[in-house]
Amino acid sequence: MSLLSLPDVPGWEGLFWLAATLALYGFFLRLRRHFNDSGLLQPLLWVSALLIAVLLIGDIPLSSYQLGGNWMVVILGLSTVSIGVPIYDNLPIIRQAVGAFFVAMLLGSVSAVGTALVMAYFLQLDAMIFATLATKSITSPLAFGVSNEIGGLAALAMGVVIITGNFAVLIGPKLFAMTGISDIRAQGLAYGVAAHGIGTAEAMRRSALMGSFAGLSMGLNGVLTSLVLPVAFSLS
Repeated sequence: MSLLSLPDVPGWEGLFWLAATLALYGFFLRLRRHFNDSGLLQPLLWVSALLIAVLLIGDIPLSSYQLGGNWMVVILGLSTVSIGVPIYDNLPIIRQAVGAFFVAMLLGSVSAVGTALVMAYFLQLDAMIFATLATKSITSPLAFGVSNEIGGLAALAMGVVIITGNFAVLIGPKLFAMTGISDIRAQGLAYGVAAHGIGTAEAMRRSALMGSFAGLSMGLNGVLTSLVLPVAFSLS
């Protein structure tokens, strides 16, 4: 879907699902702030779980939800492009740390694939599952395509990406506190590499500077992983 081929204008049913999704997200966002930004109240996680439960219990086809839900994809695309604004605003600060940024990003990219390899080895997972797990730290659209190309399960890859992002946002603050990482640039980079779009949204919510490092690392990590993984799997 592109901005040149927008979804149909939603009718009352589509408007209901679109409004319900936004209202639930707003509710859990306020609830999270009330409980001191607890990671356990990550809005995306709870809104998704509630909507899935409603669709399953009510035996409502996904196509009905998508009458309004397709417009969320358009909104997501616009919000993704908007990440470029804080990156541009913070270019002088990014340039000052460009060396450390690229070293940390490369290490993070290697670690993301490396942890998948370790899990596959110790859990004795087959090659298809390993290929799926290898894409866990790149954003969903890229994970879908790359997973298909290297022999993974694209549908499962989408689920793994979402779980990875939410888990990283959940443990991120505690992990930063335990390791003494207080630099918001480093925190942003970690969110972007490990938790892709979900982590970038969390970083952006905390500060524009953190969000700029998260957005840039998410994009570069996604491109790098998308280029390297197919080559690495073809040689293995």
